[in-house]
Amino acid sequence: MRTVLYLCLAGAGLWGSEARADDDYVTCESRNDRYQSCPISTSAYVTLDRQLSSTSCVQGRSWDYNRREIWVDDGCRATFRVHTSSSGHHDGNKDAKVAAGVLIGAAILGAIAANADKKDNKYDDDRYQGPRHTSYVPGWMIGTFEGYNPMYNSDVTLTIDSDGRAKARSGGQTVNGWINDGRLNVGNTTFDIDQSRDGLVTSQVGDRHNEVRYRRVR
Repeated sequence: MRTVLYLCLAGAGLWGSEARADDDYVTCESRNDRYQSCPISTSAYVTLDRQLSSTSCVQGRSWDYNRREIWVDDGCRATFRVHTSSSGHHDGNKDAKVAAGVLIGAAILGAIAANADKKDNKYDDDRYQGPRHTSYVPGWMIGTFEGYNPMYNSDVTLTIDSDGRAKARSGGQTVNGWINDGRLNVGNTTFDIDQSRDGLVTSQVGDRHNEVRYRRVR
């Protein structure tokens, strides 16, 4: 569990509304309307910063991203913002961020028993455009959910937005993450998300004993 909590410290930053100098910017171009992929230096949330082509760049259709790269197609050329500043590594108040990361990390990753009522189909939605649409967020993931970590006697609130941004709150502290390829990413740690009867269940990739069950509240 200590290793898992350490990995979660990378998720202790806050999403900023303004561009940060330490974010990465990647320009990727589809030449002759062909597919092109552009590597990114770190796993992070990605947004289109500036379209450079006359051809529209539509997320899920002519561009998208995963943990390793951004891809473009059909003539899209654009500069993309890789939100590396959200990791919190550049925050001057290191002790506060470490404390927040440990608290939220423990709450999100606390082990909890069985999820027999999981559903397998994550993409039962007309908005899904196919396997290249890795940033797609199915409707059942969108909303606010509440969970409980009995090990730390801590309530957790998890909010997932339609644009893929995720935020977990516990004990007055906040950790941010993002959805990609049907998974929740918190810093360097990744969780599968499965639909349950009344909400969702997160389970850490590589350690299926670390699961939290959430109930939808809105």
